[in-house]
Amino acid sequence: MGEIKPIREPKQKRSIQKKQLVIDTAKELFCKNGYHNTTTNEIAKQAGLSIGTLYSYFADKETILLELLEQYNEYFYKVFEFIDTEENTLLFKNDLRKWLYCLVDNLVKLHEPQKDFYRELESLYYSTSAVTAMMDMQNERVRLKTLELMKKYQDGMEDVEAASVIIIDFTSVLVDRIVFKDNSVNRQRLIDMGVETLYKMIRT
Repeated sequence: MGEIKPIREPKQKRSIQKKQLVIDTAKELFCKNGYHNTTTNEIAKQAGLSIGTLYSYFADKETILLELLEQYNEYFYKVFEFIDTEENTLLFKNDLRKWLYCLVDNLVKLHEPQKDFYRELESLYYSTSAVTAMMDMQNERVRLKTLELMKKYQDGMEDVEAASVIIIDFTSVLVDRIVFKDNSVNRQRLIDMGVETLYKMIRT
């Protein structure tokens, strides 16, 4: 049996760029052909790298997927970093309706350029346990961040924990409808009515 080479974490700029090239190429092929229909050999060939170089950075195809998902999740966290600025936390405290609009609008803008990859993730959620675990963890992290903000700034709300669940679940459905469905009602009307409905649900 051949010796198993250790996975290395690149330090030099060129190596970092090669690793990212593998990730970007894998994403392109996953979106085009599907995760299960893509091989590491195809990824390496498309990236212009040897299969040995690919395996020096990643143990297998699933490892590439999980790294890609980790980067994808970082986009979500950046949205919450944005809405957790001093200006937006004051907005949350003083005008929850506008804060909800900010949340929904930014999540729609985040999903639109990523929708092909997100569709693939949705299918993998039910077939790949590692993807299920990472997506569930990400959703819970987002919910906890929402709960943290609500506890800080929404005095008088009876059940902020339940409200945080409603916000995340309702927002996810709304964003999916706007980004991934063919809609006879235009995007702006869906955002406006969705935010108004969510606001009334929470404040009732």
